[in-house]
Amino acid sequence: MGFERYKRSPDGFRELVELWESTPVSRRQRMIEVGMDEDAEYAQLILSYMITFEDVLLLPDLELAELISTAPARIVALSICRAADDVKQRFKKNTMSRNMAELRDSLEELGEETPLRDIGGAQLKMIEFTRKLEKMGKIKTKRIPHGVTKKVEPSNED
Repeated sequence: MGFERYKRSPDGFRELVELWESTPVSRRQRMIEVGMDEDAEYAQLILSYMITFEDVLLLPDLELAELISTAPARIVALSICRAADDVKQRFKKNTMSRNMAELRDSLEELGEETPLRDIGGAQLKMIEFTRKLEKMGKIKTKRIPHGVTKKVEPSNED
């Protein structure tokens, strides 16, 4: 993997976190294993700042509403089409009325036959949208500090 080139760049830590976040799980696991072999403490730090889809599901309502209004309704629906009903209801509750019909229609169209690969891809897109909103300061979860080259305590508040 070569952490050294990322450690030398002021934005390298953010680049690594975002790379690991946006990589499909099967390939990501291999990257994590290689990273752990190279520098376990740094790899653990990267993991501590990564946003997962579970983190997206735990966003406060205002931040979730911001995310849902940013992401295309089809991607939102695809990312939660096999989720529990309470998750779907929370997403609907936080959807602006102008996007509600498209979200509802997409959820009705998608179902158990939707390929997991498609759902996983949509969830990665939702993570990317979440990270973009984090960079803009609209979402406070797992903010990545600038210029990390050593151990820094993760913080959800800035």
